[in-house]
Amino acid sequence: MNNPWEHIKTPKSELSARRIDHKHPLDIYWAKDRAGKYLFVCKLTDKCKLPSKFPALLGIEVTSIPDNQQLVLTLKKSSDWELFFSLCNDIISTTRTLNASAIVSVIFRRIERWREFLKQDKEKILSERKIKGLIGELVYIQDFVSPKFGIAKAIEFWTGPEGSTQDFSINNTAIEVKCQDGTSSPKVRISSPEQLCGQLGRLFLFVVTLGRTEPEASSAITLPSLISEIQQKLITAGNTQQLEKLQDILLELGYTYSDEYLSYCYIVSSKKFYEVKDGFPRLDLTDIPNGLTNITFDLELVACEPFLADESWMEDIC
Repeated sequence: MNNPWEHIKTPKSELSARRIDHKHPLDIYWAKDRAGKYLFVCKLTDKCKLPSKFPALLGIEVTSIPDNQQLVLTLKKSSDWELFFSLCNDIISTTRTLNASAIVSVIFRRIERWREFLKQDKEKILSERKIKGLIGELVYIQDFVSPKFGIAKAIEFWTGPEGSTQDFSINNTAIEVKCQDGTSSPKVRISSPEQLCGQLGRLFLFVVTLGRTEPEASSAITLPSLISEIQQKLITAGNTQQLEKLQDILLELGYTYSDEYLSYCYIVSSKKFYEVKDGFPRLDLTDIPNGLTNITFDLELVACEPFLADESWMEDIC
C-alpha cells in the first residue's frame, strides 16, 4: 500500500492537497497542513448540514471549515497512517453512491464506528488462524452464496459475527465454515458443541483447505484481495447498507488493511460440504455433564466422509 501523503509537499501556509477521485460525488482530498500533518478533506455540498459537535477519535481530530463546507480529519501521528488510510477509505467507499442529503449521516456513522474500534486493545494484524478462518467465510460468500442470492443478500446471511451459533443462516439452513491447512492431517477445530447443533431445518459444515503459496503463484488469494472484490461488488450494486455492514463486521473481527496481510498468500486446494445430521460425529448437548464449559475439540474429517454432500445442495435452499 502506497502512502498517499508521502509525495505531497508540506505547504508554507494553508494546505497542500491532491484530489482523490474525480468520479466520487464529493470533492475529497489527501492533504498536508503547514506542520506536515496528514489530512483527509471532504468538501461538502450546500445540501449537507454538519453537526454542531464532532466525535473525538483516538489519534485523529475531526474539525470543519464552515465557510467552505469542508470536513477535515487530521492524523496526530504520521506513523499511524495505515490505520488512518483505512478509515478514510471506509468513508470514501460508503459514500460513493449516496445522494448529498444522506452523505453526512453516513460519514459520521462511520466515524462513530471507528471511534469505538480505536478504543479497543488490538494487534496490528490478525493471527494466521483468524486470517484463514475469515478467508474461508469469504470464499463461501464469493463462490456459493453470492452467485445464487446476490452479494447484498450474501452479506445479510453472514450472521456469525453478530453472535449466531453458526456462521451463516440462509432461510431454513445454517452453515458453519471451517478452514484447514493442506499440510496437516485432515481435521478442523470445533470451538463449541453448539456449532454442530443447528436450530434451523438443516445444518452443513463447509470446509475449505488452504495451502500457503507465493504472491506470484497462479490463483493465489489474500485476505485483502477477497475483501476488495466483495466491496467492489457492493459498490457496483449501489448497496451502501450492506457495504456498511461488511465494514462493521471487519472492524468487529479486528481487521483493518495492512500490507503485512499480503505476505499471507494461499491457494484453495479443496472445498467440501458435509451435512450434519443423525450419526454425524458430534457431541449431543443433552449428554454433556453439568459443570463442563468452554468445550473445544478437533473433528477428524475422515470420520465425516459418509456425510459428504454434493455442492448442488445449495440449489435447493428455499
